[in-house]
Amino acid sequence: MKNPFRKYAEMSYEQKTLINAAVGLCFSTLLTCGKLIIGLLFDYNLCIVAVYTFALLFAKYECVSGAKSDRPFQKQNFIVALFILISSISYIAFMASSFFTVREHKSHTIYYVALLAFIAFCEFGFSIAGIFKTKNKGHYYRNIKIINFCFALIAILTTQITILDFTSTYGVDYFNAASGIGVGVIIAICAVCILIAPKIGITDREHNVFKLIDRSKNTLPIENNETIVLTLCESFVYGSYYYSAEIQNDILDGYIVSGKSLWKRMHIILKILCCILSEILIFVWLIGRFIFFIRSANLPRRLEMKMLQNGFARI
Repeated sequence: MKNPFRKYAEMSYEQKTLINAAVGLCFSTLLTCGKLIIGLLFDYNLCIVAVYTFALLFAKYECVSGAKSDRPFQKQNFIVALFILISSISYIAFMASSFFTVREHKSHTIYYVALLAFIAFCEFGFSIAGIFKTKNKGHYYRNIKIINFCFALIAILTTQITILDFTSTYGVDYFNAASGIGVGVIIAICAVCILIAPKIGITDREHNVFKLIDRSKNTLPIENNETIVLTLCESFVYGSYYYSAEIQNDILDGYIVSGKSLWKRMHIILKILCCILSEILIFVWLIGRFIFFIRSANLPRRLEMKMLQNGFARI
């Protein structure tokens, strides 16, 4: 019998992602069921926490099951986006309630707070690392990592609430509520991105072939070259997008590729420093990433328009 650890190590990225997601689903479901039971018996707030957690878990389950089946992707993707949106609305409503109700503060020891913060930051770090590895891996795998990222954001905020409750600072409920609403909005944006990404992203649309039909319009250097690289969208932080193609008999056959991001180019010491400062840097990174997402929207269509201006037609 083959060693299961060796068998796992020999699996493809896609297979490992599905296994990790399935195992994570089992543990998260058990934990959420426990929260729901405790909430029904002692604290209704935990029931609300369980509601938006179950919504994220169901969205993740749809990704795992969809990647293993032949069901229509568009329907699956809509369901995933819908449940993430339901989770974000529930989370925003829960955090906004702090503006109108007085929440009872729980007493925690410094060891409990430190342990919770350590677990949350580890979860956050693994989630971010997974997101950086999802480029061109497929829609379902990207969605799984985005959902993990949503979980990590909630974990970070839970740690913040616990630490501020521990310090018993005046007015922390309003600060936590405002932060929670911000996280809820980010999760809602993630849902919208999942819904529209297949239409404007490059996943499954990387390969593009063009034929020169009007040489008088062409300004591209194709005469004495065997390959050509066109810059489609530049970014020092997130990695630029290029169209790299081979030239043969006035035909350009190539792919839209992404350059290395700043994270992949950074030294390990700088990466550790960024992880330590992650709760601060993540919101700056998210704003920039959202702007870059808009800038790089529908690159295949923009590439086609650029090639048309140079006398090429898609084939």
